[in-house]
Amino acid sequence: MAANIPAAGWAADVVDFLSRNLPRNDEEDGWDHMFLTAYQIGCEALVALGQADETSRGTIPRKNARLPDELPRWDDLCVSVLRLAAQQRLLFYRLPDGSVPLATGDWGIYRIGAPPPPPPNIAAANGLGPAFATSEVLTVLRALGLLTEGRWTEIAETVFWRDWPEEWEMDFNSDPRFSDAVEQALATIPADIRAEMDKLVTITNTDVTAAVKRSASAAEETRAKYGPNASIGPPDTPEQARRGLEFLRRAELDWLFFRHWRLADGWLAPKEASKALEIFHDDLAIAMRRAVAKRLYPNLTFAAAR
Repeated sequence: MAANIPAAGWAADVVDFLSRNLPRNDEEDGWDHMFLTAYQIGCEALVALGQADETSRGTIPRKNARLPDELPRWDDLCVSVLRLAAQQRLLFYRLPDGSVPLATGDWGIYRIGAPPPPPPNIAAANGLGPAFATSEVLTVLRALGLLTEGRWTEIAETVFWRDWPEEWEMDFNSDPRFSDAVEQALATIPADIRAEMDKLVTITNTDVTAAVKRSASAAEETRAKYGPNASIGPPDTPEQARRGLEFLRRAELDWLFFRHWRLADGWLAPKEASKALEIFHDDLAIAMRRAVAKRLYPNLTFAAAR
C-alpha cells in the first residue's frame, strides 16, 4: 500500500457518507443501486464494511452491523466515495482555470437570473485540477487523506487515475509510475492469471461456429415467439460472431485486472484480493490491461483495444 495513507479513523466517515447518500429503498428500508455504477459500487462497499447485506437490487442494513477486523482496501473505498459524490452532484470537477465546463458541447445553457456557480473550494495540486465539493464531501475527503488545507494531496493523484475526470484532461499512460507498473505486471504475473489470459485470447473456429449456431437459434426462438412477420435480423455471420466473442473476451480480461491488480501493490495475493472491491469501469485497470495485452499478444489487436 502507498505511503502516507491514513492509518485509521476513516472507515466510519465512509460508512456515514455512503449510507446517507445512496438512494434509499423504502420498501425494504435499505439502499437501491438502480443498476448504476456509482450506486452499485457504493452498495458493495457497505457490504464489505460490514454494514449491509446484499439484495437483488441493492442492500439492506445488517443487524448488529460492525466494521470487519480487516477493512476493505482504502484506495477502493476512495473510488466508491468519489464516484457517489460526483453521481449525486455533491462534487464538481472544474476546468484547469477553475471555470465550469460547458455540458452541451459548444453551447452553454443557463437559467436567466441564476446565480453564478460557486468558485472552486479545492485547489489544483499534485497533477489534479480544481473542484467544488459540498461540506460533507470535504469532510470525508479529509478523513481519507485525499484533501488537506484546501488542496489535493499527493496520494490522491493515482486514486484519480482510476476515476479520470474528463475536465482535467489527465494522461497517465506516459507517466514513469505507470510505465514501471507495466514492467512489474509483466514480470510478476501469476501463473493462474497468465493461464486465464491465454485462454481468453484464444478464439477457435469451434468457438466461432458455436456462436453462429447460438445466434441462429436465438433468431428462430424469436420468430417462433412473435410470428413469421416479425422484424428479425439475420443471424450473425462468422465475422460478426468473432467480433462479438472478441468483445466479450476483452471484457473478461478487464475483470481479471479489476479483481486482481492494483497500482500500489501489483498482482494481489488471494488474501489481499479478498479485501478488494470489484471496481468496474476502472480507467487505470483498463489501461493496464491494454498495455499488458499489447506486450503479451502483439498479434491479437482486439486484446489491447479499448
